[in-house]
Amino acid sequence: MLAYRYHMKAFASRIGIAALLAFSPAGQALAQEEAATDDGGIAEIIVTAQKRGENVQRVPIAITALSGDALAQQGVRNSLDLTKSVPGLQINQLFQASNPTIFLRGVGVNDYNAASSGAIGITVDEVFLNSGVGALFAVFDVDRVEVLKGPQGTLYGRNTTGGVINYTTKRPTFKPDFSASLTGGRFDQIFFDAAGGGAIVPDKLAARVSVTVKKRDGWAVNLQDGRDINGINTYAGRLQFLFTPSDAIEIHNKIEGGRSKSSALGHQSLGTFNPTANRPCTGPEILARTICVNPISGYRANENIDEFNTDVLNNSESLVNFADRLQMSWKGDSFSVTSVTGYVWNKRKLNQDQDYSPFAVASSPIWTEKSEQFSQELRLASNGDGPLKWVAGVYYLRETLKSLTNFSVLRLFNPDPTQPFFDPNIPVVNLERDFAQRTTSKAIFAQLDYELSDTLTMTAGLRYTDDKKKLRFQTYGGPVNPDNDSQARLRQRLVGFVDSDPTSLAVDGPARRVTTLRKPTWRLALAYQATPTINTYASYSRGVRAGGYNTGALFNDLEFNSVNSETIDAFEVGLKTDLLNRRLRFNAAAFYYDYRDMQVFGIEGNPAGGVPLQRLQNADAEIYGAEVDIHARPVRGLDLNFGAAYVHAEYAEFIDAIRGNLKGKTLDKAPRWQLTGGATYSAELSADWTARIGADFSYQSKVFFSPNNVSPLVSEGHGEVNLNAGIGHSSGFDISAYVRNVGNKRYLTDMNDLSSLGFYFPVYNEPRTYGVTLRYAM
Repeated sequence: MLAYRYHMKAFASRIGIAALLAFSPAGQALAQEEAATDDGGIAEIIVTAQKRGENVQRVPIAITALSGDALAQQGVRNSLDLTKSVPGLQINQLFQASNPTIFLRGVGVNDYNAASSGAIGITVDEVFLNSGVGALFAVFDVDRVEVLKGPQGTLYGRNTTGGVINYTTKRPTFKPDFSASLTGGRFDQIFFDAAGGGAIVPDKLAARVSVTVKKRDGWAVNLQDGRDINGINTYAGRLQFLFTPSDAIEIHNKIEGGRSKSSALGHQSLGTFNPTANRPCTGPEILARTICVNPISGYRANENIDEFNTDVLNNSESLVNFADRLQMSWKGDSFSVTSVTGYVWNKRKLNQDQDYSPFAVASSPIWTEKSEQFSQELRLASNGDGPLKWVAGVYYLRETLKSLTNFSVLRLFNPDPTQPFFDPNIPVVNLERDFAQRTTSKAIFAQLDYELSDTLTMTAGLRYTDDKKKLRFQTYGGPVNPDNDSQARLRQRLVGFVDSDPTSLAVDGPARRVTTLRKPTWRLALAYQATPTINTYASYSRGVRAGGYNTGALFNDLEFNSVNSETIDAFEVGLKTDLLNRRLRFNAAAFYYDYRDMQVFGIEGNPAGGVPLQRLQNADAEIYGAEVDIHARPVRGLDLNFGAAYVHAEYAEFIDAIRGNLKGKTLDKAPRWQLTGGATYSAELSADWTARIGADFSYQSKVFFSPNNVSPLVSEGHGEVNLNAGIGHSSGFDISAYVRNVGNKRYLTDMNDLSSLGFYFPVYNEPRTYGVTLRYAM
């Protein structure tokens, strides 16, 4: 294993490419579609949500399947853009390339720390990504994306209580294949993607190579030095081989890596004090930007949300990623055997101002994180078209995550660095947080589908997971520039020591904690095929998410607490139809979730003042809602899409030690309404030329960024409209143009509460962008 790691890292070093991976704008088709019907009806969509290829209309799960032309025409570039195509999905970022927070139907966790495994699972070519480091990627040279809604614990395991996002990349084929695209756009954008391959040995060995380069200047500026903020600079590559020594055996190896050297995501600094009225600001006053100041530094935010005044001149985020995947399969007469082996390695370094002001109130932390993951799945599945279909397997995962964070608070007072920590006259502190976490997960699972009759099918699945986390954790605090005084550091330990008495010179070492999860998950479903094109289903499933310790703790042992594993019982009914000779596809679902021991993370003001508290707690919640997904093709060449999600998500029981009883409050990142829609029309201009034009929109209602639902930690309802048009030639050449966020609507996408330090920490969406894409495909 050590030799394997060495070769993996050596290869990553040689290729020098990393991973803020992004969707290729040259994708193809809405999911894996068969050819359109002869009469111009809506084509069948094939998905692999249940570990086998199936018509999405026959799968008793609410699924949104995306890929290809639909993504390209909508200008989808990365995973964040999925929120505008998948009702009920929220993907938020506090960083440029890593550690997103993902919510689906109100289920998720607002914890951006690397050790937190979210409630929405992410898989890339069947390899589960355990850590958030490098997870904000999407995939270049993509074949399809499947968003599975509701707990998926049977086939995908723990930490999928809200659902799963499956990314599937394009595989090698034995036919020659090549495509390339070049996009130029606003803010000096240059995006380049290319992929190609074919047979090396006919019918035996094929290969495929894919590359992507994404460069764009930032849309914001630092007035202190004139540098751009929010720029993109990433590149990545992938090499694949497909070996088929016989009709029964297939071996697929994929090696990929990439690098992001982008600027850190810019955050505004909104003050909390009204100097004119000599009182704390109200929420609306804070959001007005020009009224309030930071009571510590006196700083007032700029009126222009794209202008910053940060004293940190190197706000940057570097992310390096490498992955190797090996899939081997054997197909017999009655069953198949599949092995999926995955290795993922990430390294992240972030230098980012926290207060984004000219004053060192909360100065730039330096985050350094490394994650290394190995996983293995071995499964058996039935073949044939008999009444019984089954899949069973075993799973193993092992991940090591290391994190080191350094930053300072109130450095603007420039104290004497020789003074001891916590001197009442010198309220300044350097912080260092250091932890390592090792996760080991083992599972056994099985699922069967049995046709009780020609129209009624029963699904039953069960998984048992044995999960263990080992954590070593400690934080230090000291004066600014302590000159590496080891005794001073020993006296200034804060959190995570066995002996936590700050006056004691005895050090028993960092805290070591172990958490375990040994629980089953299951799924039961009945599907009724009323007609060949009308399918209904009802399901009950249970999902679990492992507990753990709050690795966001800084100052206080009270922050360094453990939380229980969370459990969700989900009940769902659904309808999937193809009507009017397959010119209208109407799908709908309604659901109810009983959510127990939900893990709630939040940054909140410290009642004693000073550094805000990062807290992780358990709560109970109730979620219910409904969704519709409509695709119509009334005439040849015209496609109409509409999706809507209604989610009612509130705390059923939650006593917060600081904020009180939060029962009845709306869950974080759970808008009541989300709407998406679009129209695309294509027409043949001649035997060789085809033109197309399209528009799409997205809307979401009010969303809260904190459990107590108070202003300014809220984003009001907002929407966006995007336009695209293009013309293509039968030879494979194509030119298209797009405009995203046509109305230049600006709104909050996230916000943290750092009011104990005199400010709030908001993130805004991108302004209007536009560009032109040249594309060629064989």
